[in-house]
Amino acid sequence: MAARHIDEKTLHELIASKKLVLADFWAPWCGDCRRIEGAYDEIADELNGRVEVVKLNVDEFEGIRQREDIRRIPTIRLYENGVPIGQIVEPPAKADIEEFLKDILPKKEKADHAHVFDMAIIGGGPGGYTAALYAARAGMDVVVLERLSAGGQMALTHQIDNYPGFPDGVGGFELGELMKNQAERFGAKSVSADVQKVDLKANPKVIETSEGTFFSKTVVIATGANPRELGLENEKALTGLGVAYCAACDGMLYKGKTVAVIGGGNSAAADALLLSRICEKVILVHRRDQLRATKVYHEPLLKAENVEFKWNSAVTELIHGDSLTGLRIKDIRTGEETEIPVDGMFVSIGRKPATELLKDQLALDENGYIIASETTETNLPGVYAVGDVRTKLLRQVVTAVSDGAVAIHMAEEYLAGME
Repeated sequence: MAARHIDEKTLHELIASKKLVLADFWAPWCGDCRRIEGAYDEIADELNGRVEVVKLNVDEFEGIRQREDIRRIPTIRLYENGVPIGQIVEPPAKADIEEFLKDILPKKEKADHAHVFDMAIIGGGPGGYTAALYAARAGMDVVVLERLSAGGQMALTHQIDNYPGFPDGVGGFELGELMKNQAERFGAKSVSADVQKVDLKANPKVIETSEGTFFSKTVVIATGANPRELGLENEKALTGLGVAYCAACDGMLYKGKTVAVIGGGNSAAADALLLSRICEKVILVHRRDQLRATKVYHEPLLKAENVEFKWNSAVTELIHGDSLTGLRIKDIRTGEETEIPVDGMFVSIGRKPATELLKDQLALDENGYIIASETTETNLPGVYAVGDVRTKLLRQVVTAVSDGAVAIHMAEEYLAGME
């Protein structure tokens, strides 16, 4: 039973009834909103008959974000006895929603899965689900452990135009779901689980998660990479209050406003182009005197009348009250500092690998990426790294997919040697 879609009037009626109400404030253009949909519907099933689990599309009710004080989406808010008693914003995993609701959800007993899989894949992005597809087709018993939904960071990309086979482009979220469905058609199993601890040196290898402990002969690491922060004072506190890291996710919140994009690579250029179609003005701040992005972005950016460039510049301070109001930027050649008024700032300066759980077991490079060659083999036998999490020249959907296929070839050889 999926969560019920309602309007604002119905929400107020439910709140006034003093029932327990769980409300998801979302929008169809929000990548994070789409990613939590499956987990939210699962929770609706678990709470059926005890809690009114509902959803409100904030785009359908003008001014609702101000009236309900919704500063970031998705916001999941719990009401009891007619008043809000808590909320969780942009939950990174189903386990985080369950932790937020732990006082009303039945306590989940973690079960050790005594069954030993041929392969466990940590992460459900393009590399992970390609590995799952190839493994399942090779007759392996395979499980994918994913925190929230298929696609990983790809799911937050509004449109992908450089993946073969889609001449008109394809949404990142839609492509992730297609990859998942294809892998599952051949027998791959998907589990919504937050991985908490691993022992990759054990035999079989041990993966402790929010859904219990899994055992596997081989493991594919496909945990990807997350946005890198500027490291400025109050940056974390202002996230969602003017500071953002995903234009496709949060751009519409700044429709008709002035925003800055920080960076000069492909991601920054793509974000600036997307925002130029939404915002009144886009200011691109870059430390160099020209873009590092590939040439395909240069001409459309330079032609965009509402895009302004701040070359040889770095952000040194966030100016704010309750939310971001401006940036102090420094000319790195002259040292001169100026202030520019903005309503929002999108940070696009690269990514950091999600390898925190692995640093004491796998060999990492100086930037935290798993050291693995084109074979995807790590320093531990039977453990493979695919996609953005490994050392590589180019991090794209197509290269992650390639890694997934290679990993299964290597895993087949490894498993054959165990027999």
